Amino acid sequence: MENSSLDIYPSDDIKEMMLSRVNNLRAEGCYCGNEYMRPVKAVVWDDMLYKSALSHAKEMKDKRFFSHFSANGLDIGDRLDGFGYPWQIAGENLGEGQRSFREVMRDWIESPSHCRMLMNPKVEEMGVARHSRFWVQHFGKKLPKGARRSKRK
Repeated sequence: MENSSLDIYPSDDIKEMMLSRVNNLRAEGCYCGNEYMRPVKAVVWDDMLYKSALSHAKEMKDKRFFSHFSANGLDIGDRLDGFGYPWQIAGENLGEGQRSFREVMRDWIESPSHCRMLMNPKVEEMGVARHSRFWVQHFGKKLPKGARRSKRK
């Protein structure tokens, strides 16, 4: 289960395992580098974040690159807009070459910037996808109903 590819929609067991690992860390608090991150509330799974993560993982494999920007320069916010996710807060962790979620989580925790994303108190949802050797974890918080985000510059 831990090593299965996530480019096929993950089973409930796999989603629960990933959420459990992320939320256990969030509930305990941790050090991200030298900075202590206090416990924060749990995140929930979001299918749109999964789909956007999978799309980015597939693009990185198909076009042979590794970046927080798409091949045509779109950032996480631009890509979430394309999936219709009404984001207020958006974030992304990437991994390459890890064979299991346990491995990629360990690497994210050991990286201060990735760890801070895992512990971000402002995000409420996540989706994780793996395609080939690429892992993408998307985080988000949706705009309140009826709210609109002003255009970014």
